[in-house]
Amino acid sequence: MSFLLYPTRERTVFQDGAPLLWQLGPYVAVFQRPELGTTGALLARRVEEDGAERGDVLIHQLPSGSALKQGGAEVFHEEWRRATRLDHPNILRTLDTWLGTPPGAEDGSPRPLFFQLITEYVPGETLSTVLAALEAKGARLPVPLALSIVAQVAHGLHAAHEATDAEGKPLEVLHRDVAPAHVLLGYDGGVKLSGFGIARTAVRLMGGPIFKHVGSQPPEAQRKGSGLVDRRADVYGLGVTLYEALTGADPFRRPLDYDSLKAAMVGEAPPPSQHRPELGPSVDAVVMRAMAPKAGDRYATAAELAKELEELRATLAPGHGREELAAFLRELFGEERIRARTRIPTLAELRARAEAAAALEALPPASEQTDEVAPPPPTGLKRFVPHSRLMILYGGFLLLIVSAVLSRVAKTRESFVEEVTEVARTGRERAVTCLARGVGERVPVQLTLDGQGHAEAKVAGPLAGTVAARCIEEAMAGLPYPRKRGLPVTVEVAADGP
Repeated sequence: MSFLLYPTRERTVFQDGAPLLWQLGPYVAVFQRPELGTTGALLARRVEEDGAERGDVLIHQLPSGSALKQGGAEVFHEEWRRATRLDHPNILRTLDTWLGTPPGAEDGSPRPLFFQLITEYVPGETLSTVLAALEAKGARLPVPLALSIVAQVAHGLHAAHEATDAEGKPLEVLHRDVAPAHVLLGYDGGVKLSGFGIARTAVRLMGGPIFKHVGSQPPEAQRKGSGLVDRRADVYGLGVTLYEALTGADPFRRPLDYDSLKAAMVGEAPPPSQHRPELGPSVDAVVMRAMAPKAGDRYATAAELAKELEELRATLAPGHGREELAAFLRELFGEERIRARTRIPTLAELRARAEAAAALEALPPASEQTDEVAPPPPTGLKRFVPHSRLMILYGGFLLLIVSAVLSRVAKTRESFVEEVTEVARTGRERAVTCLARGVGERVPVQLTLDGQGHAEAKVAGPLAGTVAARCIEEAMAGLPYPRKRGLPVTVEVAADGP
């Protein structure tokens, strides 16, 4: 079973909200970046003991359940050791890691719910975000650019597969979740693959796939009890990523979720040219071989796929490189977003901004401010007052009807809220397991019913967008709710129940 139910292929152009300013060990989390990878990430800044700021990093996280599992720390550090040995221009560098409660957690600052994996921060966008922006404009990624991007990812993937330790022994690194959300496109035109050590650690600790992108897993990895995969599994995920980059479509999307999952498990996908006729048979052949259902029919290595893509790209437009990708991103996202994500303010500036926003929210509404002088009433106008008794009777009768309708609606709403809340209580045990031990706050969850017994769950507050929030949302959304529609209902999840 996937951590987020298939086919959740999140395609959103996320905006940076208010600064977080959470102290996590030696780092201060600045913004959430939910679009980065399977579990999302936090943009953070390292702060020395003397208060000096030492640059921006990304904090990638794994669910708290993996941290609590016996032997989890050993597995985590083993995979992290592999990740730190990877050194290639097309791989996001792993810098640091830690597991534990940071200093000051007792005074109310956020407690880490996850293993923390620290990587370099490269200002840019994920391929999934690029596809979302293009989809919103009704456009598609230029074919030569898509081939160039995936070819560079293939080079980084092959370097990881071939990596060795200090003694020259193969590290046997596998990514296990190659997907558009793990392809980082830098504003400077660089291409990097992220996520090494995260998905594989999750597989070892969680007892099965927890991937957001089930479609990136080959059939042999999705069969129950199957754990025997090799580098060709990553080639498959790269083939699916290439398919999406070229067409903007999920190759396994079907009208029904069950059919989508079934198509992904057997590898049934139409050729890319069915979505984009100008691609032609040569592109179809490369893509379909990369994502062949049988491992033996795929490219044996990512390097073979990279070679095919570069030869294919040369026949189309050999000029695409860093400058072309950088120019494409500037045109797609605009200078303002690029400037905001490249030049992150200092912590002092962010704190001042947060204090100003809090002071603004603390101001009373305009209706409560009594020091303002009310404008004088308009002159020269006469107020019309009806004197007919008949109109007064009609008005009273109409008011009585409206009152009765409003009372009935209020009672119906109250009954609806009670039904939804009662069902939500049945998900208490599973939802509470998503929270870390010792977290005493109540987490608000908004439930919106579709009238078919299904609900969309959305966590609000500081945990919104985190892995813990997604775990809670899955737990609360999977309950059998009444087959009714109504206004959204907010329930709370905590140790003492929703």
